Amino acid sequence: MEPILDESSLVRCSKRTPATRIEALAKTLRALDRLGVVRVLRSVRDAADRDLEGWRGLRSWCFDKTTSRDAGRLVAARLNKQPYIDGDGGLFAVVEGRCAVEAEVSGQRVVGLGLAALTNGLVVALTAEERSAGAILKVQLTYLDDDGQRDEQVPVITFTSEQEVDAARQSVVDHVDRAVPNGAAIIERAGELFPRLRFGQNALKPIGAMTGSETVFNQLVRHLRALDEGARTWADGVYEPLAVSYSVESSATLNHRTYGPMRDFGMPDGFAFERWSLHTKLTGGNSARIYFRPERVDGQALVLVGYFGPHLPTVRHV
Repeated sequence: MEPILDESSLVRCSKRTPATRIEALAKTLRALDRLGVVRVLRSVRDAADRDLEGWRGLRSWCFDKTTSRDAGRLVAARLNKQPYIDGDGGLFAVVEGRCAVEAEVSGQRVVGLGLAALTNGLVVALTAEERSAGAILKVQLTYLDDDGQRDEQVPVITFTSEQEVDAARQSVVDHVDRAVPNGAAIIERAGELFPRLRFGQNALKPIGAMTGSETVFNQLVRHLRALDEGARTWADGVYEPLAVSYSVESSATLNHRTYGPMRDFGMPDGFAFERWSLHTKLTGGNSARIYFRPERVDGQALVLVGYFGPHLPTVRHV
């Protein structure tokens, strides 16, 4: 898991000098280093040139005589490392896949924060007047694909200081721990990472076969966590995954003589058969789906995961 730079924080700030902001960013990165976060900073292509003061970009201020030498060189060394977040072939486009995704915060288009929202990434930012310490920003994601438009709002934590990282130490450690390297690790650690999920064979096998390099891998982890957290917070009423949108299969598809039986996945042990309908949608790659079903067993809220794999045919989409 690599920290993502929020490019929307690369703006002028009258209350702090560029030197103090860069030093705070360097200390933030070092604090994440100590917790095992990968020592790479993902940014947009023009991050180094965005004006902080005096029409001078971030990289220029990293080498200014007023900026701590160690801090400036640490930040400069981690800027402009490919692959970039934006542009054709950038990290955002890879995750986006065949689905068009727009990410906004308070009406402003964001790319770094959008990537973090899609992949459950860690975000660092320069201190800025418009942003409170340790801010949790609500990223509005809008998806457009063959099924139409859908929206979801994903909270993303941004770190602007060493103190914020230290205060969230356990959360960051858990984040790193959950950044499992491949599908086999997901299955092996499922009881620890997702204690409220139960997997059927049509989910276990394809997840277990993943190498971790797939474009949807990080999204899969985020969606599984959202299903698990939804079970944890499920009280009365309708079950909702946490911060992930989902769909219900149409009756026409469920009752179709060919497409309906395609949703007859094997059940996790101990649960009665039911044709699967509820599913979350992942972007990128083969537009994967996760079919799930909430259950209560002896008062305990659980979510069954029956299928993970490519988008299945429907009466609207073959």
